[in-house]
Amino acid sequence: MARLPPLSEDEIARRLPVWAILSEAFQDTELEDSDYDRMARELAQSGYYADEVEHIYRREVAPAFCVNMLSAAGEWRGWPDDFIKKRVLQKRNSFLSNLVCRLLISGHIQDEWNKLHIRLVRRPEDVSE
Repeated sequence: MARLPPLSEDEIARRLPVWAILSEAFQDTELEDSDYDRMARELAQSGYYADEVEHIYRREVAPAFCVNMLSAAGEWRGWPDDFIKKRVLQKRNSFLSNLVCRLLISGHIQDEWNKLHIRLVRRPEDVSE
């Protein structure tokens, strides 16, 4: 898997809210339809296209937080932004983290993406408030 290029401080600041939203898919709580609707609305406001959000989800957020899905005592609440930033920047080019995600929880990653993607490609007025 090709290494991702470094991010500027401006790009990190722009991505941080997206990382925080997407990290919800890796918490030890069952997301409801209303959660996916809210997440999609917030992601739509980020200015990223759906394919860019998918790239961020799969290559940056999943490697950082997929191990939470393997723990019986995973995180139930959200992580603070400073932790999310540090974790994503540490793991986004980690061969081992990417491998773990691909081998052990690729089904979860795909299922969560499918639930978000269908909402991202809808017109905003179709997503309930």
